[in-house]
Amino acid sequence: MTAISFIVPVYKVEKYLDKCIQSILNQTFRNFELILVDDGSPDNCPAICDKYAEKDKRVKVIHKQNAGVDEARNTGIEVASGEYAYFVDSDDWLELDSAKRLYKYAKKTDADCVMTDCMQIFENGHTVRKYQFSETFFTDKEEDIKNIQKFILCHKYSPHYSDKADAGFAAPWGKFVRLSILKENNIRFNPYSKGVFDDGIYSLYLLDHVKRFYYRREKRHTYNYRIIGSSLTQGFKTDAMDILKRGCELVDKFIEDTGKDEEFIQAEYCRRVAFFSAYLTKYFYSPNNPKSEKETEKEIRETLNKYPFKEAFQKAEISNLENKHKYVLLCGKSGFITGLKFYSTMKQKLKK
Repeated sequence: MTAISFIVPVYKVEKYLDKCIQSILNQTFRNFELILVDDGSPDNCPAICDKYAEKDKRVKVIHKQNAGVDEARNTGIEVASGEYAYFVDSDDWLELDSAKRLYKYAKKTDADCVMTDCMQIFENGHTVRKYQFSETFFTDKEEDIKNIQKFILCHKYSPHYSDKADAGFAAPWGKFVRLSILKENNIRFNPYSKGVFDDGIYSLYLLDHVKRFYYRREKRHTYNYRIIGSSLTQGFKTDAMDILKRGCELVDKFIEDTGKDEEFIQAEYCRRVAFFSAYLTKYFYSPNNPKSEKETEKEIRETLNKYPFKEAFQKAEISNLENKHKYVLLCGKSGFITGLKFYSTMKQKLKK
């Protein structure tokens, strides 16, 4: 049986794709398949994928019409045949013994989901080492796994809190999972989210079916997470608030489908405050936002007074938030828009 199915969605990454593919094919662990899902990429990516398939029989290439990363990953799940599945983004790469270590940890603990850590790689060469939890642990306790789910929404709910968490916890590439869980429970990525928190929603549903979870904290990371276009001028979308709303709707549906408790809802309120904080810079006060300051202020007030942020700002527990988000919560609750603008301005200055 094939041990691991690597699933790589591919779209407009010809500059990075060779490094990603080679990091997988050169793994010291050899029993795997590599599924490259070309999502209708208009550049040279389709030819690069085909080149590797011709050279290595472990490589499967699927060319499909562009439908977004969620559908590309879903296509990969459908054709995967391994015991475990591991998603890799096509602009990232693995350490050469990552598969060996992940498979060893999964078999040793019989875990349904294994997590290790990543290295963030910025375009300027700066690197940041991330540790999702403060210590190695295994759990088969339902309450622990519920807390891990809540951690996806709000870091303070982590069963082993680490101040170096964040990057990749919700992301599919952060989890080495038993493929049968995805297939038997029809766990897929939801394109309705339009790529914002789709990974978190996937992870929430995944963890609802995980019985045994293992996290390994060690000096050597397994995954290299490349951050592209981190400039404040990148990523502006005129429909950003609609997209955020879609993600909140999907989390609400998950809560309803699975009957989560009030503490879980509280964690989701905290996530919404944190996302609003991020979008002060990415959207409202983005250099690419064509609206005037007066129009922006009006939109902020309107956004804070309707779903999905009104109830979140009214009910989010301030003690569960990071300090920067506490400030945004207080400004938002009091309608202090000047304070929100100051927060965004300072954040932009620090990022430059």
